[in-house]
Formats: sequence, C-alpha cells, structure tokens
Amino acid sequence: MMNWEQLLSDTRCGSTHQSTTPPQKDRNEYDKDYGRVLFSSAFRRLQDKTQVFPLGRNDYVRTRLTHSLEVAHIGSSLGMHVGHLLGEKRKELNAIMRPSGLATIVSTACLAHDIGNPPFGHSGEDAIESSLARHGVTHPFEGNAQGFRILTCTGDPMEGKGLKLTCAILGAFMKYPCTQSYSAAVKKKAVIPANRLECKKFGIGEPEREAASFVAGELGLLPRHQPGAAELCWCRHPLAYLMEAADDICYRIADIEDGFFSGLLDFSHARELFSPFLKERQLKYVAELAQQGEEASCVHYMRAIAIGASIQTAVNSFMDHEEELLQGRMEQSLIDSSTLSAALDGLYRYAIENVYQAREVIEVEAMGYKVLGELIDFFMEWVNHPSSGQAKKVAIMLQGAKLPKDDAGRDARLTHMLDYLSGMTDSFALETYRKLTGIL
Repeated sequence: MMNWEQLLSDTRCGSTHQSTTPPQKDRNEYDKDYGRVLFSSAFRRLQDKTQVFPLGRNDYVRTRLTHSLEVAHIGSSLGMHVGHLLGEKRKELNAIMRPSGLATIVSTACLAHDIGNPPFGHSGEDAIESSLARHGVTHPFEGNAQGFRILTCTGDPMEGKGLKLTCAILGAFMKYPCTQSYSAAVKKKAVIPANRLECKKFGIGEPEREAASFVAGELGLLPRHQPGAAELCWCRHPLAYLMEAADDICYRIADIEDGFFSGLLDFSHARELFSPFLKERQLKYVAELAQQGEEASCVHYMRAIAIGASIQTAVNSFMDHEEELLQGRMEQSLIDSSTLSAALDGLYRYAIENVYQAREVIEVEAMGYKVLGELIDFFMEWVNHPSSGQAKKVAIMLQGAKLPKDDAGRDARLTHMLDYLSGMTDSFALETYRKLTGIL
C-alpha cells in the first residue's frame, strides 16, 4: 500500500544537486515547479497548437495553451478540496501536507499534461505514426511519453536533465506509468494488466526508463511488472486521477461551449446538454436570461455551473475511493465513478458526433496529415543516410538541439527528429512545409 508521506516527495529528478536555491519563506518546492513549467519554451509553444478548432478561426475558441491553463485551474480546485478533506480524515497528515501544497502539485501536473503533444491536435500523433510506418518504422508516438521526456530529459536544461521537477509532480503527471514495451506486451496479450487504465497507452519512452524508475522508487509506487522484467509498469499516483479528472472536466465542458460559439451547436441543444448539471433555480435563471436574448451569457453561466458541480463530484469520488487509490486497485476514472458520469459522458458523445466531425475540424486534421507526412519524408533522409549530401542539408534544419553524431545510431537520429517535429507549433510546421514545397 502506498503512503501519503512518500507520495508527496519533493526530491528532484534529474538534478545534479537537490538544493538548487535557498529555502524561501511561504514558497515550497512545488511552487517553484509551477514556475519551471510555466516559463518553459515547450509550454510557451502551446499557444500556437490546435486544441480542437483550427487556430485563427476566431478569438474565442481555445488553443492548447488556454486549455492547459484552464485544466490547471480546475486541478488546483480539486487538489485544494481533497487536501482539506484528507486533513480532516487523517489528522496525522496535517504535519506533512497543506491543502495549498496538494493543490499546487495537481495544478502543475495539469499545466504540463499536454506539453508533449505535437502540432495539429491529437490527429498529429496519428499523422506521425502513419508517416513513420511508410518508412518501415514501427515506432509509436505518444504525446504523454513525449511530455515525460520533455520534463525529465530535454526541456530547457540549465544543469542536469530536463526541468528537474519534484517526484510528486512527475508522479501526478504520469497518467500512464508504463513503458512502451509493457504497453506493447499488453496489446499482444503477453501480459495481463492488473489495471487497464494504467496501460491504455504508454507514458514512458524507452530512453526515459531510468528517470521513471527513479520517480517510482522515490514515491513508493507499487510495481506492476515482475522483478527483473524488461517491461516496466507501476500503479498510478493517486493524484494522477485528479489530474485526469481536471482534463476530462475541462475538455468535455469547454468543447461544448466552443461548439456553441463556433456556430456548430444551437442554444437549445447547449441548454439541454448542460441541464443535468443545473438545479431548478439555476434552470429558471437561464430561462429568464434567454428570454432577454442573452444566450451567450447563458452558455457562459451554464459552463461555470457545470464545472463547479463536476469538481465537487470528482472530489467526492476521490474521497470515497481513497483506500483503493492507495492500494492501486482503482479501475475507473474519477469521472466514470462519479454521480455526474452520465451527464459528462453525454457531453463527450455529443461532441464526438457533432463537434469533432465538423468540416473545419476535419480540414485541420487532413492538413496535419499532409504537412507532417511530407516533413517526415524529408527528414527521414537524414535518419536513414546521415552521410549523404542531402542529409547534411537536412541536418542543418534539425540543429535546434544538440545533433547526434553520425555514428550515434539510427534510433538516436529518429528520436532527435521526433523531438524536433513534435515541438513544432502549427504555424511553424506549416511555414516549414511551404518553404520545402515552394508554396508561398
């Protein structure tokens, strides 16, 4: 069974020395981590990455950056509420845990949750995988694993590796705490997982095995793999469930709001979808506003009420299942085990059928396939034949980070290319594509 004292470890991963700055009054190590993520170049690039709707369609809809900030805010609320309730339930925790500290752990993990996503939304991941397959590369790309790589290895290193975050925050970030090889073994049914939530995807690339093992060891995460196994997997950190809940709440509700303001959803449908979250007096208020022609204000109001209600039900679910979380036996997300599960699922299903399939959304996905596919075709010349004349020209474009030597091996070059490609913003990827194809 896991214990909270160890789960809140502020030991830093990747740092050559643990005390990088003198202690500061009223500012803990988690607060420093929030700033490290916020000021990182990888996080800043999210301002020009698609969430659902293409950038520039209008000034209202969310980008990947605004989505991450909203998720962080919801995560902070979840962490604060849970912190207070845990302190009341387990008095001994008050000596080692403040609700504000728990809130910062969750909000920082939420802030970073999409930091590894490539350009052009989630379709960018599919575009990268399918393009690599054309070159005979069975190298799955996963934004969660790329995010862990940025945080622990490549992200703005000043000393040591990565952003050198505390283990508590990295644990809360690891939604899928298993390696690529473990996830592949599960898909082949060579391994029967104890909890399918933890290995639905992989969150740890093979080069980051050492960092993941360090974090899991410091936190006392329960191992799912056999001793000495090549494939690694651990149970989730309990706070990873709060990070997941914040993301689920945010995108399910916000995508409906964005759908309304993008003209894909009329007011009557929006009110119908949000009504399960509203009490009778709140529904009456919405009706009064609507009669005055204030439909936009109604949608803003209903979105706020839906988020507040969802936060409360997720907190209740966490506290109801705390023992299972500490024992690594929780097999449902907090949203799926909450009293608002059906209502939130209704929002998601409607968005799948009526928002995500909108023409402009499909167009940006198609563009992502075209742009990323041709960029990969171009860059693979260097990956496969680093000594050729064309490859040396390609290498010049890829020198944003330290370029591996020609004799470093194909895998090293492939990893470097994916770091570069996934770090692109939508605009930079499109601009690079235009230059290479002569489209002005």
